[in-house]
Amino acid sequence: MEVLAYVAVFVALVVALVIVGVGILIATTFMGRQSIPDGLEINGLRIVKDGFVSISVLPLAGGEVALFDAGNDKTGKAILDELSRLGLGRENVRTIFLTHGHRDHIAGVPLFPNAQVMALSEEVDIAEGRTSPGGPIMRVLPVRPTGVKINRALHDGEVVDLGTARVRVFAVPGHTAGSAAYLVNGVLMLGDAADAGSDGHVKGSPWLASKDQAQNRASLSRLAMRLAGEGGVEALVFAHSGVLKQGIEPLTLAARRW
Repeated sequence: MEVLAYVAVFVALVVALVIVGVGILIATTFMGRQSIPDGLEINGLRIVKDGFVSISVLPLAGGEVALFDAGNDKTGKAILDELSRLGLGRENVRTIFLTHGHRDHIAGVPLFPNAQVMALSEEVDIAEGRTSPGGPIMRVLPVRPTGVKINRALHDGEVVDLGTARVRVFAVPGHTAGSAAYLVNGVLMLGDAADAGSDGHVKGSPWLASKDQAQNRASLSRLAMRLAGEGGVEALVFAHSGVLKQGIEPLTLAARRW
């Protein structure tokens, strides 16, 4: 009995150490990032905080609304509260653009049956739960249906006309195979492909949840080069951190460092 007791204590200690180690690993991975600016309005978009992730809400003509990602909360409280503030309801959400298919970005999608859900073609199977997104954490999690149905598969360089707004689509693979960035009204939304550091610098995607960091940085560098000569980018928005309002320059400087 004493041996069993010692074994039980030993196992409990090992489990506790593993949990603490994982917690420290996650904390260090996401430290040093600016906080999400809940309620920030920029060029017609409003940033809505949903726990540790954000959604960008874009009101359109005729009471329609487009969402960029759909949050981590299956009840969609943060999104529904924002719609209520606008005097609207869930039926007004007509378009949802997904930056990628990680579950903390797609949880609210089923709440909006009237919405056309869009993602890059390479991300469809991930968002719908038929393929693992890859990455150190995601590889050990089971692959299962998400309840999300992608209605329109997008492609790099495509432009989606929403009437009063036009959304440009960019492929930035690396965080996941089909990670996307969206440019609308001068605001470039990068999802988890990048983050705003507390020092104002752009960071690449966190390795712990990313499929291929080298590909991620190469994708961001190409995007910076692609947009630097065009102008038109006024701000960078990130899903897990702050907003940078120096145009494309922070991304261009990051590309030079990489």
